[in-house]
Amino acid sequence: RVPKTRLAAAPVTRVSAPPAGLPTATMAGYYARFARGGFGLVFTEGLYTDKAYWQGYLNQPGMADDEQAQAWAGITGNAREHGTLMFAQLMHAGALSQGNRFRDQTVAPSAVKPLGRQMTFYYGQGEYAEPVAMTEAQIAEAIDGFVQSAVRAVRIAYFAGIEIHGANGYLLDQFLTPR
Repeated sequence: RVPKTRLAAAPVTRVSAPPAGLPTATMAGYYARFARGGFGLVFTEGLYTDKAYWQGYLNQPGMADDEQAQAWAGITGNAREHGTLMFAQLMHAGALSQGNRFRDQTVAPSAVKPLGRQMTFYYGQGEYAEPVAMTEAQIAEAIDGFVQSAVRAVRIAYFAGIEIHGANGYLLDQFLTPR
């Protein structure tokens, strides 16, 4: 399906979901405003993909289970009614995780502490923790988390496409950089 315009709304981290990672009515209204406003394509904020190490922020929405996916179906349906396509942005924060309700420890390609400090806007405090180096099994789990979340996003939540967040120091970027 061809969107009505070539305007796209980029992903913006909002950390406005409840602890269960489900989208709220406020979030639905946020995305609906872009659809009503004439955007042809709208990206979600980064959605965590698994209930292990992948959550990057407290109050971050997820695509880690069927309940989360089903909660997005109304939002994507509303966008389609306005001629707008939606893409789900999937992410794994790796060493830059600032809040994960599933684990206290972070993981990354190497046990190298990230530079800088956590962002208080995203409920982080102080310096980043030194992550644990991922095992081959954890790398396979991360890949599977992306795959399963993409499948849920398309088949259950009816997203038109997927964007994998590979920048800004998150996990995929961590595999490519010396820090």
